[in-house]
Amino acid sequence: MEEAQQTASGDGQKPKRLNKGSGGEGFYFSKRKWLRILTEFVGTYFVVFTITAATCWITLTSLSPVYLGIVAFCAYAGAAAVFQGISGAHFNPAVSFAMALSSRLSWLDALYYAIAQIVGAICACATLFGLLKFMPSNLNVTSQQWWELLASTFDSSASDRIKVGPGFAIVIELIATFIVMALVLKAVHSNGKPRRSYYFLSALGYGTATILASFFTGGGFNPAKATGAAIMAGAAGVAGVGDELWLFWIIPLLCAAVCALVNIIYRGAGRSGSKGAGPAEREDNEEEEGENQKRPGGALKNEEKVGSEKGSQEE
Repeated sequence: MEEAQQTASGDGQKPKRLNKGSGGEGFYFSKRKWLRILTEFVGTYFVVFTITAATCWITLTSLSPVYLGIVAFCAYAGAAAVFQGISGAHFNPAVSFAMALSSRLSWLDALYYAIAQIVGAICACATLFGLLKFMPSNLNVTSQQWWELLASTFDSSASDRIKVGPGFAIVIELIATFIVMALVLKAVHSNGKPRRSYYFLSALGYGTATILASFFTGGGFNPAKATGAAIMAGAAGVAGVGDELWLFWIIPLLCAAVCALVNIIYRGAGRSGSKGAGPAEREDNEEEEGENQKRPGGALKNEEKVGSEKGSQEE
């Protein structure tokens, strides 16, 4: 099995191993594939259930969609803080796609992640579908009305949204997905390892995008969430949701591809612009050095290394 690594001889740089998502070499997440897949399932389930359930509550109480953005921020931040060290905490097929395109994740793992995320979202929506049947009858809200509200659509009859055409919906989804992807890619090292700020930056992207898109499309920048809600909306008798699902897959994946390409070009320009590492790589190396210093024995190992180098120079 080929070990992915970059050598740094002569320039004093530390060897840097890339995250190929296989076997374990250079891999910063759990080496147990089943655990990473399970983590993506559980994290996506938690995020999707929390946001969809909160949508119902916020609608009933006539609160501003800003509160839904706060809920989305808290849901993604909490899930990422718990799981980012196990699987990378993607919870979104578009994010996994961008990671694979930018060589931060293997394509096979990206496929497994996407399947787990879709299944997690469907299970979360199915759970809410069952729970909504036990809502008090005096609310006079049918299951169909609930899922008109929860499904990602652009020609929606939901009373809390502005009905727009596909062109406007595409622009909104592009902007919302770009916000998410830009912050997520910024919060990940070039080897796939999340930075310490990953949980905050990714959650900030999702919270902002939710506030922006909830007025028009219900926030479909996560294809897994859009798929789970569309399936349950179809089961509730909502017409036309499946016909509009294509937009909430194609646009996030397209935006993810563009953002990944820009990220690759940026890093490539950083490398070619100087003899050593580019700005992004230097930032990665500095943060990793800081993390090594904080680990037990990290400072001692560095002191021993410096001492041995001094001794070899004296000889």
